Amino acid sequence: MGLPRFDAAGLRARFPALADGALVPLDNAATTHRPQAVLDALERFYKESNANVHRANHRLGMAATDAYEGARRRIARFLEAETGEVVFTRNATDAVNLVARGYVEPRLSAGDVVCVTALEHHSNLVPWQEVCRRTGARLAVLEVDDEGRLDVPGALPAGTRFLAATRVSNALGTIVDTEALVGLARSADVPVLLDITQSAGHLALDQGSRDAEFLALSAHKMYGPMGVGVLRGRADALQDMAPVSFGGEMVDSVDQETARYQEPPWRFEAGTPAVAPVTAFPPALDLLDEVGLPAVREHELALLEHLLEGLRGVEGLDLVGPRTAAERSGTVSMAIPGGDVHVAATLLDLAGVAVRSGWHCAEPLLRRMGQGPTLRASIAVYSAIEDVDRLLEALPEAVAACRDPARNH
Repeated sequence: MGLPRFDAAGLRARFPALADGALVPLDNAATTHRPQAVLDALERFYKESNANVHRANHRLGMAATDAYEGARRRIARFLEAETGEVVFTRNATDAVNLVARGYVEPRLSAGDVVCVTALEHHSNLVPWQEVCRRTGARLAVLEVDDEGRLDVPGALPAGTRFLAATRVSNALGTIVDTEALVGLARSADVPVLLDITQSAGHLALDQGSRDAEFLALSAHKMYGPMGVGVLRGRADALQDMAPVSFGGEMVDSVDQETARYQEPPWRFEAGTPAVAPVTAFPPALDLLDEVGLPAVREHELALLEHLLEGLRGVEGLDLVGPRTAAERSGTVSMAIPGGDVHVAATLLDLAGVAVRSGWHCAEPLLRRMGQGPTLRASIAVYSAIEDVDRLLEALPEAVAACRDPARNH
């Protein structure tokens, strides 16, 4: 498959952190870089509309509120949702915890089941462990095969009351058939949360994402600012969810004994929100809409195929996860038997290539794959075939050096 017509170089020119070309940025699953338009929006807020939102009647307060609520409308459009279905959180982790404590925990009894997949990031695993511990419910795990692929079962475990699943594994890049998985849950009347953090900037929404009661994502994984997460909850689900943070902004009225809360989504946004980062998220979505997620996927597939083919020729390196590009989105994880991936990552950094080493907040998954920490390369819209080639050129030396203690001494 040849590289499709895609102006990665032109896109990269919009990202100031990458302007000098010195860095090969292949740690995008951890966080992406930000285009100038996002940085401009951050600066513009503090210069032109620096105020708290919703309560002020002065011009700055009204401008801040307009920008904040305008961002909510923009994100709703991107997610094919209603404006009132968008809740701002600190990050995707915060969004998952809100659902776990405010929606799921009150509905669980001892012996009930919460179902997750073996592909989950700790943020979509540990909250469910805690909810089960607190309620006496049981956590059931849908397992993966030896290549980290999830086969959607014919039925969910008996007693399942909630399903939480990722759409794309952050550690392996595995794409989950969430359309089939959510369809299975809906047939059993089981509500679903999908973690789309690793898919939102790579793949167009599928029907499973549209149908799920909840979606969680983080802006910083898709070219937006850090400190902003989004929970998209269906209107009826949000009405049935209790707030878990209390105080200013989320109340309608208060007396000494009681408080009446605002309607969703505002009842879930206690305290001063991250107004500036929220208002700077829309330009990142504008970029993705401009390029088009289908074009992003086509470009990504070409780079992944080139990378996977090249990695098969690197001695001392084992691919972890699906063997084909079509089964992955954005990410390739590699093990170095007998070597230290942290040393390899440091050596690659010295060669100007940024990748990630470690458990990738998916320790149970990597242990299931028979691995310890891995080396992870992940791509973005500004990634080019030259970036992949630079990684492939630098890898043999880094792998050899990290497997030979004498060379590291």
